[in-house]
Amino acid sequence: MRYKHDWEDAKKRHTAFWNHDVLDRCCISVMSCDSELNPLLEQFWQRNGRNVEKVRTTPELLIEQNRLCMEHSYFGGDAFPLASVDLGASGHAGFFKGADYQIGDTVWFFPSLTDMDELEFDENSYLYQKTLETARALVQDSQGDYFVSMPDSTGNADALCHLMGSEALLVSMIDDPEATQKALTSIQHSYADIMTKVYDIIKDNNQGGSCIGWLRTWAPGFHAQIQCDLSVMISNPLFKEFIMPELQAQCDLLDYPLYHFDGIEQLRHLDDLLSLSNLKTIQWTQVVGQPPVTDFIPQLQKIQAVGKNLHIAVDANQIRPLMENLSSRGLYLTTWANSRDEADAIVKDVARMTHD
Repeated sequence: MRYKHDWEDAKKRHTAFWNHDVLDRCCISVMSCDSELNPLLEQFWQRNGRNVEKVRTTPELLIEQNRLCMEHSYFGGDAFPLASVDLGASGHAGFFKGADYQIGDTVWFFPSLTDMDELEFDENSYLYQKTLETARALVQDSQGDYFVSMPDSTGNADALCHLMGSEALLVSMIDDPEATQKALTSIQHSYADIMTKVYDIIKDNNQGGSCIGWLRTWAPGFHAQIQCDLSVMISNPLFKEFIMPELQAQCDLLDYPLYHFDGIEQLRHLDDLLSLSNLKTIQWTQVVGQPPVTDFIPQLQKIQAVGKNLHIAVDANQIRPLMENLSSRGLYLTTWANSRDEADAIVKDVARMTHD
């Protein structure tokens, strides 16, 4: 790996993490970038007219941007260089005929589906073909220099929200549960399709594994994110009825599934999530405006106690209380540092605090 000289050691820690184990220390990713990067990125965006859509959908520009960032970044601890295939959160909504969206800093979807019986997967859709094209282009460029991520095409109910609007979907769960289940099953087929095809494209470049780009995870097999951000808006009985079948199907599909736990409102669904036998990891997101993750030590301990791993993006000042109160087995922390020296110091502190 071109930008990570000690990847083989980091690879062993990532593998231990997925085995709910720990080696010399728990997994920790600490990224930093040098002072030259921001001016160079500014020049890059000026040259390209600050056209985000153009950069996100033109593989040559995406490669140039990623290479620039990697060349001026330090991958501390178990961090590693990667390029993301990212055409929108729950982006498989765009694989269906009539989907209405706009590509910018994120991909914004607008309600377009009024009759769920008209939901039709379109393998010739722009976002579907562009997802595959981007994955192939990144792999062709990388040649092992960096890893290529799985797409952020995750969350079937979230994708249906993109297509219908959240209010219409919530109403349909009550008024027309049969049609809602049928639509969710159709979207699951698109999830399985894109995840399987992208994994087949990237796995050899990724040493047999796969990554979630924004979480900086690597697993030694078929690995992707599962989620239901909509679950913060629904009761636990509705979660059981509509969401658990989706999550179970995805856990059955993947070797190393990770659940994106986005908001403490999902705590009412935690026991159901922990009942998913093949779910390997809970990724706890610290939502703006909600209490910090350190306020939820008992819940985090509960997750670990049943053998699930924990992935948490943290501020540096949260590392000590988490390390002191959580097992280092199956624990992966990610953070940022202002310099290479600061990144190395954080990793050394984590090594000293690592324990069973």
